[in-house]
Amino acid sequence: MNTAGIEMDVFNKVFDFYQQHDLSQPSGLFDLLNDSFYFAKDREGRFVYANRLLHEHYDLDDPADVIGKTDYDFFRFDIADQIHQDDLKVMNEGLMINNKLELVQDRHGNVHWFITSKTALKDKQGNVIGVEGFSRDAHRTQSSFEPYNVFKDCINFLQQNYMNSISIEELAKLSCMSLSTFERRFKKQFAITPNQYVKRLRIHKACELLIAGYSIQHVTMACGFCDQSYFTREFRVAMGMTPRKYQLHSMDN
Repeated sequence: MNTAGIEMDVFNKVFDFYQQHDLSQPSGLFDLLNDSFYFAKDREGRFVYANRLLHEHYDLDDPADVIGKTDYDFFRFDIADQIHQDDLKVMNEGLMINNKLELVQDRHGNVHWFITSKTALKDKQGNVIGVEGFSRDAHRTQSSFEPYNVFKDCINFLQQNYMNSISIEELAKLSCMSLSTFERRFKKQFAITPNQYVKRLRIHKACELLIAGYSIQHVTMACGFCDQSYFTREFRVAMGMTPRKYQLHSMDN
């Protein structure tokens, strides 16, 4: 493999975008980060820059492979949809996302907790030309991410027991808090209630099983929903489509 040729190809692709908008390219210091992905995308959601750690995370043979691709090329489509919606809010509404805890896939399809911050990427005239940001691996930065540490036992318990009946009181005890304090701090950190989080986790697990080809009846029971009708209703609210349509859509993609 011609490493020099690959690096020149990446340079040319990145240079074209930044030259077009008369901006300096991102600093090479971003490639030295060992716990954070730096990324920049254009208004269509295509990557125009990604640091070396992101290349390694997806085990890309050619660092140029990420340039021009979108989140849909790397993530399950519902995860990519959520990321894309956040990007649109940043670009179209002037929203700045700061330290959002979210699930992100690796190259093996496993999901991990990441802390993401992003803001609009602007040219020298102040026009929004894309979005840029950092995503930090929560496990690599636990010492500096106190809220994650506080809820770590709770989250681990939920990931192992999402299919069972979940007591919010038990979750509060795992976090060494009173029920009211737990519910208040949990909602402040995750922007949803503990019950909503449990439901979202079950939906997330259901997505994995549906993609794997399991029947809707099996997924209903495996993910802790009381019956198929209730599961279908909750899934449609969360995902915007029925479980069957989601399964068919995932096969097409």
